[in-house]
Amino acid sequence: MTRKRSAGGRRQPVGKEPAAHEPDAADVEAVRAALKRAARRLNILEFIILGAAIIASVAGGWLAALLAGRAFGFPFRTTWVGASLALFGIPALVAFLVEKRRQKTPAKPARDTSGQSPEGDSE
Repeated sequence: MTRKRSAGGRRQPVGKEPAAHEPDAADVEAVRAALKRAARRLNILEFIILGAAIIASVAGGWLAALLAGRAFGFPFRTTWVGASLALFGIPALVAFLVEKRRQKTPAKPARDTSGQSPEGDSE
C-alpha cells in the first residue's frame, strides 16, 4: 500500500484520514503563546502605522502652511498646526464613523458561489 505524508510529517496510509484527537494542555498552551505573540506583533505594527500617519500629517501640514503662507499671506505656524491637525483628525474621524456604521449594520450572509439555486434543481 502506498503511503503519503500528512501535514504533521507522519506517514498515513492512502485512503485513511488521520484520527482526530482531543488537544492536550501542551497543545492549548502552544496555541495561546502563538496567539499572544501574533497579537503583540499586530500591536507593534499598529503603532508603526500610527507613527507614519502622524509624520505624514505633520509633513503635509508643513507643505500646506508653506503654500498658504506664500499664496494667501497666512501666518506659517498657525496654519501649520491647523493643517497638521486637519490632515490627521479628519481621516481619523471618517474612519471612526465608518467603523461605527459598520458595527450598526447587520452582517450580510456569504454569497453562494456553487452555481446551484437554493431551492435545488426543480426545473
